[in-house]
Amino acid sequence: LTEQCHMPQGSDKAYLTNLHTEFETHQDFVKGDDRRKWDKEFGIKHYAGVVLYNVAGFVDKNRDSQQDVFFDILLNSKSAFVRSLCEFRDLQSKVAKLGDVKGDNSFSRGTVKRLTNRAKPTVSDAFRLQLQVLVLVLENTNPWYVRCIKPNMEKSPSIYDEKLVLDQLKYLGMLEIIRIKKQGFPVHYLFQDFKVKYLCLNIRNRYRVPKDEKEAVRFMLKSEGMAPTEWQLGKTKVFLRSCVHEPLEEKRLATLNKSAVMIQKIWRGYTTARQYKRIWNAAKRIQEYFLSWKLRIYFRRARRAAVVIQAHLRGMFGREVATALREAKRVEEERRRQECLEIERRLREEDKKRDEAE
Repeated sequence: LTEQCHMPQGSDKAYLTNLHTEFETHQDFVKGDDRRKWDKEFGIKHYAGVVLYNVAGFVDKNRDSQQDVFFDILLNSKSAFVRSLCEFRDLQSKVAKLGDVKGDNSFSRGTVKRLTNRAKPTVSDAFRLQLQVLVLVLENTNPWYVRCIKPNMEKSPSIYDEKLVLDQLKYLGMLEIIRIKKQGFPVHYLFQDFKVKYLCLNIRNRYRVPKDEKEAVRFMLKSEGMAPTEWQLGKTKVFLRSCVHEPLEEKRLATLNKSAVMIQKIWRGYTTARQYKRIWNAAKRIQEYFLSWKLRIYFRRARRAAVVIQAHLRGMFGREVATALREAKRVEEERRRQECLEIERRLREEDKKRDEAE
């Protein structure tokens, strides 16, 4: 592909023709099932199956002319920082600085120099060098790999292709690894981690557990009735079979669930009692305020009624006294009138006797 990019008349068709000529007899090279597409595509047998590649645009994409336009725009920028980004225009020259890191001539400066001295490096050249650097890094480190499983080929959420996932697990050897691990001791715990995790299974015997972590693990497993052939103790770890780990985990989850329910019950009882007491105190205070308000209203009404009754009684007593006084006055006036009449009568009788005497 790089040769076609460096040739003046390089094309995708010539690239495919060279592939057919070079790898036609290779066991992993496939021309394709459809003979009408042999001039457009080729196939490679990967571990997961045959993958077909359409060569349309391979040469142009490998030349990466758009990248040149992009860096030309960056070079014309007024910002010094943007112009400094053009240092990474030739990736191979930057990668060449890492040539002597390993020191065993597997990735030397000379190899990179020969590549960079030719015509403009292509995308495949940069990619090849990046892979060499990646391999160099992997050989000098202890990497950890993460197995990624694609749930579907559409890259869409909430879609699970069971056959696709199963095929990936088969190709990765996960099913065989799981089967082998189940036959051995697949579950490993440090003594301290095992003791902390499963001490809750028999909390009543927590004071009988030995202080030594290894002996504590042995005591806990024997107290749970686990067969000695189903678990082994190492120097720092305990090794468990699935038939031992699963019952322990189920019992642990049941114990934690029961404890969680008990804690929730006590907490809810406490919060409910506290809320009930708060409501009871509030209701009692409301009743006190209501009763005091009601008694004040009753007292005011009673006092108003007492004042009205007193006014009526006083008026009645006043009227009776006034009537009695008026009657006494009338009697006194009548008595005086009678006395006056009696005096007048006597005077008339005396006058009459005097007249008769004369």
